Amino acid sequence: MASDSNGGEIKLTVGEDKVTTADVTKGEEIDLKNRDPENLHDHIKIQFHDVFGEPDETVFSFDFVWRFAFKLFTNVKLWCYRIVSLICGLPLAIFWGIYFAMLSFCAIWCCEPYMKAYAIELGCIRRLFNTMLNAFVRPCFEVMGYCFYNIRVQKG
Repeated sequence: MASDSNGGEIKLTVGEDKVTTADVTKGEEIDLKNRDPENLHDHIKIQFHDVFGEPDETVFSFDFVWRFAFKLFTNVKLWCYRIVSLICGLPLAIFWGIYFAMLSFCAIWCCEPYMKAYAIELGCIRRLFNTMLNAFVRPCFEVMGYCFYNIRVQKG
Protein backbone atom coordinates (compact mmCIF):
# COMPACT_ATOMS: atom_id res chain seq x y z
CA MET A 1 0.00 0.00 0.00
CA ALA A 2 1.43 3.37 -0.98
CA SER A 3 0.27 6.89 -1.78
CA ASP A 4 0.61 8.31 -5.27
CA SER A 5 3.20 10.94 -6.27
CA ASN A 6 0.75 13.75 -5.55
CA GLY A 7 0.27 12.53 -1.98
CA GLY A 8 -3.40 11.91 -2.80
CA GLU A 9 -5.58 8.90 -2.23
CA ILE A 10 -4.24 5.52 -1.20
CA LYS A 11 -3.84 2.88 -3.92
CA LEU A 12 -3.92 -0.84 -3.35
CA THR A 13 -2.62 -3.63 -5.53
CA VAL A 14 -5.16 -6.38 -6.17
CA GLY A 15 -3.68 -9.02 -8.45
CA GLU A 16 -2.09 -7.02 -11.24
CA ASP A 17 -4.50 -4.07 -10.91
CA LYS A 18 -3.83 -0.85 -9.07
CA VAL A 19 -7.11 0.23 -7.52
CA THR A 20 -8.06 3.09 -5.26
CA THR A 21 -9.82 2.51 -1.98
CA ALA A 22 -12.89 4.16 -3.51
CA ASP A 23 -13.01 1.64 -6.39
CA VAL A 24 -14.17 -1.35 -4.36
CA THR A 25 -17.37 -1.81 -6.39
CA LYS A 26 -15.37 -2.31 -9.64
CA GLY A 27 -17.69 0.06 -11.50
CA GLU A 28 -20.86 -1.89 -10.68
CA GLU A 29 -23.91 0.35 -10.86
CA ILE A 30 -26.81 0.00 -8.46
CA ASP A 31 -30.31 -0.30 -9.92
CA LEU A 32 -32.64 1.94 -7.93
CA LYS A 33 -35.73 0.57 -9.71
CA ASN A 34 -35.17 -3.18 -9.38
CA ARG A 35 -33.72 -3.59 -5.91
CA ASP A 36 -34.17 -7.38 -5.81
CA PRO A 37 -32.69 -8.55 -9.14
CA GLU A 38 -32.07 -12.07 -7.81
CA ASN A 39 -35.69 -12.38 -6.54
CA LEU A 40 -34.54 -13.20 -3.02
CA HIS A 41 -37.74 -11.96 -1.44
CA ASP A 42 -40.59 -13.10 -3.66
CA HIS A 43 -42.23 -14.66 -0.59
CA ILE A 44 -42.67 -11.25 1.10
CA LYS A 45 -43.94 -9.23 -1.85
CA ILE A 46 -47.29 -8.52 -0.22
CA GLN A 47 -49.91 -6.28 -1.80
CA PHE A 48 -53.30 -5.21 -0.48
CA HIS A 49 -55.16 -7.83 -2.53
CA ASP A 50 -52.86 -10.58 -1.13
CA VAL A 51 -54.15 -9.84 2.38
CA PHE A 52 -57.69 -8.51 1.91
CA GLY A 53 -60.43 -9.77 -0.34
CA GLU A 54 -64.18 -9.54 -0.14
CA PRO A 55 -65.65 -12.84 -1.34
CA ASP A 56 -68.65 -11.74 -3.43
CA GLU A 57 -71.14 -8.98 -4.17
CA THR A 58 -73.27 -9.81 -1.13
CA VAL A 59 -70.43 -9.32 1.37
CA PHE A 60 -68.57 -6.09 0.68
CA SER A 61 -67.87 -2.77 2.35
CA PHE A 62 -68.62 0.70 1.11
CA ASP A 63 -66.46 1.74 -1.85
CA PHE A 64 -64.91 4.66 0.04
CA VAL A 65 -63.93 2.31 2.90
CA TRP A 66 -62.29 -0.12 0.46
CA ARG A 67 -60.38 2.66 -1.33
CA PHE A 68 -59.33 4.30 1.95
CA ALA A 69 -58.23 0.93 3.43
CA PHE A 70 -56.17 0.29 0.29
CA LYS A 71 -54.47 3.68 0.53
CA LEU A 72 -53.88 3.34 4.29
CA PHE A 73 -52.47 -0.17 4.02
CA THR A 74 -50.17 0.71 1.11
CA ASN A 75 -48.88 3.97 2.59
CA VAL A 76 -48.48 2.72 6.17
CA LYS A 77 -46.55 -0.31 4.90
CA LEU A 78 -44.33 1.90 2.73
CA TRP A 79 -43.62 4.58 5.35
CA CYS A 80 -43.11 2.15 8.24
CA TYR A 81 -40.59 0.27 6.10
CA ARG A 82 -38.85 3.50 5.12
CA ILE A 83 -38.63 4.77 8.70
CA VAL A 84 -37.38 1.45 10.09
CA SER A 85 -34.85 1.12 7.26
CA LEU A 86 -33.71 4.71 7.88
CA ILE A 87 -33.12 3.97 11.56
CA CYS A 88 -31.77 0.42 11.29
CA GLY A 89 -30.60 0.02 7.67
CA LEU A 90 -27.15 1.60 7.91
CA PRO A 91 -26.16 0.03 11.25
CA LEU A 92 -27.36 -3.36 9.97
CA ALA A 93 -25.47 -2.87 6.69
CA ILE A 94 -22.32 -2.27 8.76
CA PHE A 95 -23.05 -5.30 10.95
CA TRP A 96 -23.71 -7.62 7.99
CA GLY A 97 -20.70 -6.26 6.12
CA ILE A 98 -18.49 -7.10 9.12
CA TYR A 99 -20.20 -10.48 9.55
CA PHE A 100 -19.73 -11.57 5.94
CA ALA A 101 -16.17 -10.23 5.92
CA MET A 102 -15.38 -12.35 8.99
CA LEU A 103 -17.21 -15.33 7.51
CA SER A 104 -15.18 -15.00 4.31
CA PHE A 105 -11.98 -14.64 6.33
CA CYS A 106 -12.74 -17.79 8.32
CA ALA A 107 -13.67 -19.76 5.19
CA ILE A 108 -10.50 -18.69 3.36
CA TRP A 109 -7.92 -18.67 6.13
CA CYS A 110 -9.27 -21.20 8.66
CA CYS A 111 -11.84 -23.68 7.35
CA GLU A 112 -10.45 -24.48 3.91
CA PRO A 113 -6.84 -25.09 5.09
CA TYR A 114 -8.16 -27.17 8.00
CA MET A 115 -10.34 -29.28 5.69
CA LYS A 116 -7.42 -29.79 3.29
CA ALA A 117 -5.16 -30.88 6.18
CA TYR A 118 -7.92 -33.13 7.53
CA ALA A 119 -8.35 -34.76 4.10
CA ILE A 120 -4.59 -35.43 3.92
CA GLU A 121 -4.55 -36.90 7.44
CA LEU A 122 -7.58 -39.09 6.75
CA GLY A 123 -6.04 -40.32 3.49
CA CYS A 124 -3.74 -42.62 5.49
CA ILE A 125 -6.62 -44.01 7.51
CA ARG A 126 -8.70 -44.51 4.34
CA ARG A 127 -5.92 -46.50 2.70
CA LEU A 128 -5.54 -48.63 5.84
CA PHE A 129 -9.30 -49.20 6.03
CA ASN A 130 -9.51 -50.15 2.32
CA THR A 131 -6.61 -52.56 2.76
CA MET A 132 -8.31 -54.21 5.74
CA LEU A 133 -11.61 -54.53 3.84
CA ASN A 134 -9.89 -55.98 0.77
CA ALA A 135 -7.85 -58.41 2.90
CA PHE A 136 -10.53 -59.73 5.28
CA VAL A 137 -14.09 -58.79 4.32
CA ARG A 138 -14.03 -58.92 0.52
CA PRO A 139 -12.88 -62.59 0.34
CA CYS A 140 -15.71 -63.63 2.67
CA PHE A 141 -18.33 -61.95 0.49
CA GLU A 142 -16.79 -63.36 -2.69
CA VAL A 143 -16.99 -66.89 -1.23
CA MET A 144 -20.62 -66.30 -0.22
CA GLY A 145 -21.33 -65.04 -3.73
CA TYR A 146 -19.84 -68.20 -5.25
CA CYS A 147 -21.85 -70.36 -2.85
CA PHE A 148 -25.18 -68.79 -3.82
CA TYR A 149 -24.33 -68.28 -7.50
CA ASN A 150 -26.31 -71.25 -8.87
CA ILE A 151 -29.37 -70.91 -6.65
CA ARG A 152 -32.46 -70.01 -8.70
CA VAL A 153 -35.89 -69.15 -7.33
CA GLN A 154 -38.84 -70.09 -9.52
CA LYS A 155 -42.56 -69.58 -9.24
CA GLY A 156 -44.33 -72.70 -8.13
